[in-house]
Amino acid sequence: MSDRRYLLPFLRVACAFCVVLTLSACSSVKLFYGFADNALESRAERYLDLNPADADHVEAEVARLIAWHRTAMLPRYAVFLHRQAAVTDAGPWQADDVAAAFAEFRVLLDETFAGAAPYFANVLVRHTSPAKVDHLEAQMAAYVDEERLEEQAAVDDLLEERVERRVDNLERFIGPLRDDQVEIVRRHTRPTIGDRLTWLDHLEKRQRALVEYLRSNPAAAPLAGFVYQLTLRGYDIVDPSYEDVSEKRWRKLEALYADVLASLDEGQRLNLSAKLRGYADDILELAGGA
Repeated sequence: MSDRRYLLPFLRVACAFCVVLTLSACSSVKLFYGFADNALESRAERYLDLNPADADHVEAEVARLIAWHRTAMLPRYAVFLHRQAAVTDAGPWQADDVAAAFAEFRVLLDETFAGAAPYFANVLVRHTSPAKVDHLEAQMAAYVDEERLEEQAAVDDLLEERVERRVDNLERFIGPLRDDQVEIVRRHTRPTIGDRLTWLDHLEKRQRALVEYLRSNPAAAPLAGFVYQLTLRGYDIVDPSYEDVSEKRWRKLEALYADVLASLDEGQRLNLSAKLRGYADDILELAGGA
């Protein structure tokens, strides 16, 4: 849940870990994590011009990244999930509960990106030659073009697709939604339909900033700092006015979750609590190297 879902190549890699954190794109944490290395390497292959040595380097950095994430972040995610399960057990969710959960989530997200940035930088630092930067620039532009094309669909079609995706994600945790709960999702989703085009415009600015920075042939350490800032606070680099847009997106998402969670009946709360604890237990098992 951050401007939460998929930016630059390295951001897309990091967001794979956010999937583990949000647990909204995979019904089995262990299954997802078992394929994480292949997924990350596949992302690199899409965006980067990799020779055999580069490919070996990506594989090594991905292994180091996953090892760090397993030991440094997974236990903290488990604590987060257990805490939300306890809130669920205590009774109907209140707006303050949702606000606290979002605040904690954002801290974890920040620390995930901060810790992952050096590994991304260790890969990108090998891609500062004109030819490699040109390749990366072209691949990132192709992604934006593809996404913009999808946004040309009819508004009603975009709305139903996004409502369906959100409903599916919620139902993984709480079971089937009632009709009135689906309408809550639709009511909160409808005003956000144009947000993605605004985000894509901002993404394009971030991509240009990354390309320009790579052309300066930076060392790995400053590149890591740039990657971190561009990922989570890219508006400080390319467009300060977008900070307000970003915060509004957070508030919209928080409002959606507040209304859905407040509407849960007792059976749905039991399902949610059990799912959260089950995922937390799986995460702790993974963190222990099982």
